[in-house]
Amino acid sequence: MKRNYGWKGTLVELFQLGSTRLTTQLTQFLEEYDFPVGDLQKASWTDTFDFLQSIFQPQIAHYQELYIVFEYMLPLEKGRRPDILLMLKDRVIILEFKQKGRVSLEDIEQTIGYQEDLKKFHHVTYEKGLKIKGYLVLTEAVQSFEVVRGIEILNRNNFLEKVRISGSVFQRENDVNEWVSSPYQPLPTVTKATLDLFQDGHLPHIKNIEEGAISETVKFIKKRIRANETVGKGKEIIFVSGVPGAGKTLVAIKTLYDYNAYQYKEGNQPLSAIYLSGNGPLVNVLQEQLQDVAFNESVGKTYIKGVFEFKREYLHTRIIPPFHCIFFDEAQRAWDEEKMGRYQMSEPEGLLQVGEKIFNHKGYATIVCFIGDGQTIHVGEEKGIPLWQQALMNHPGWRVYIPPNYAEQFQGTYYRECEQLFLDTSIRSNFIDTSGWIEALLKMDMETARNELVQMQEKGFILRISCDYEACKRFIENKRIDFPDMMYGMLVSSKSYENQVRRYTNNPYYKSFMKDTDAGKWFLHECKTWRQGATEFVCQGLELDFPLVCFGGDYFIHNRNWMIESSVYQRFQLRENERNDKKFSNFPVIIANIYRVLLSRSRRGMVLYIPNEPRFNETYDFFINTGADEL
Repeated sequence: MKRNYGWKGTLVELFQLGSTRLTTQLTQFLEEYDFPVGDLQKASWTDTFDFLQSIFQPQIAHYQELYIVFEYMLPLEKGRRPDILLMLKDRVIILEFKQKGRVSLEDIEQTIGYQEDLKKFHHVTYEKGLKIKGYLVLTEAVQSFEVVRGIEILNRNNFLEKVRISGSVFQRENDVNEWVSSPYQPLPTVTKATLDLFQDGHLPHIKNIEEGAISETVKFIKKRIRANETVGKGKEIIFVSGVPGAGKTLVAIKTLYDYNAYQYKEGNQPLSAIYLSGNGPLVNVLQEQLQDVAFNESVGKTYIKGVFEFKREYLHTRIIPPFHCIFFDEAQRAWDEEKMGRYQMSEPEGLLQVGEKIFNHKGYATIVCFIGDGQTIHVGEEKGIPLWQQALMNHPGWRVYIPPNYAEQFQGTYYRECEQLFLDTSIRSNFIDTSGWIEALLKMDMETARNELVQMQEKGFILRISCDYEACKRFIENKRIDFPDMMYGMLVSSKSYENQVRRYTNNPYYKSFMKDTDAGKWFLHECKTWRQGATEFVCQGLELDFPLVCFGGDYFIHNRNWMIESSVYQRFQLRENERNDKKFSNFPVIIANIYRVLLSRSRRGMVLYIPNEPRFNETYDFFINTGADEL
């Protein structure tokens, strides 16, 4: 088995080895992984060796048992590796070396990235409660620098003063060996997590997931389902909510998998639970990912269905579903009676009717609804949770479980509040919560947006802004050096005129409209071509590592307020007048929600593209004043 580090040993052993033999060993290590090693890399190793020797050799008696690790390769990260690790009993110090005399933002972000990923995804670090601290070392710097985004900048003059390891207890060899061989699992996308779950039977071994809110929520839901079957023999509906990116879909898929696997093991109906979503693109992507995955004598995708197919089969029919548990994702987007048309009922009403049908046949039924706040993006979805409250008033006898923040909206129904039903930690952006920043942006609260962004950046979130579309693309594509498997592409509002976006991107062949059935192909294969953007309808519930979010002309700031392009507003207002003979009063809410969705799809970072036209200047300046970095 290949080792995952270039060299490790004590400082005494390092200096005895010498820079020439060290460089030879590090070169051989990288070549085993097919990484090219050029003269610049070798010169960097020599420079690092000389720096360390100049710092530690004069006081080697104090540091001779300090273990040091060169080129630790983060498992499953396609070659990402910090330069140096210093192994202390209570902490691991990351030293990222640059042969420079000045600080660059990219170097700071790289150091933060190593620091935060080791904190979140390294098993032994979590298990032993070790601290992780990253430093940027500029070997040619003479002056001292301010701390940048929580990262201290080191040079020869301040190294020992800043690192503060004199008198510390160092890790022993066994501790170091255990640490470098520790499991490390970066957080996958929801689609990759779904595939891993159906193939391997578990989510990533990440403490934040295994011991955090996701695990507690899954346990609570499974406990209620089984209690309802064996003791309660009734009708139960459970509502789960959380901050954007908290993993609601992951909870749904994990509970679905565990429950069906348990029922199959017990010799019961293989399809005991089903996952539903009105989000057609999300369903398509998940089904595409599970196209050939076997599960419980079925193909994994048979457990995941769109709401349209579900309604056609079970509403106004005598067909009794084979399952008795329904996981309904994106429940805030449930259609009202008017949008449901020929069914003459709201979606919540229809789902409860199907639940009654299951109960009458089996003696028990459970519905679990997952809610994303502030993400209604279709006309006919604006009523949200009140539709469920109204439907439950029409169907007494359902036991209702809700997160505490929904108590007011369920007045008039009998319910029980449960803290386990609210997911309070965002995991999408590597456990960085971007929701406060997004809300402050949409409220034009510059100070709050600035403070929220500072916290995001110190945890590793990368944000850039530019009015140069080609520069935006280049920046994102260059990130493939560190993240070869990353997913990226353009996100744009469906309300932006396609011909305008073509002009802004200088791409006469660009298109934004995408069928739901093409979403899987786009997310899994074609997003990197830049030929087509994903609108809020396509990307809701999904994510990219580095999206390029285009402000395509429908929404911009004017006189310190968000404005909707007048022609866009009039076009959609006319449509609604024709359909319903009423004013389209909810359009501003839907537009704001569109940008809530677009701005919350990122996992590692995001580039904002604002076209270079005078009417967008105030929008551009606002983002700059809140702390976004210009390309």
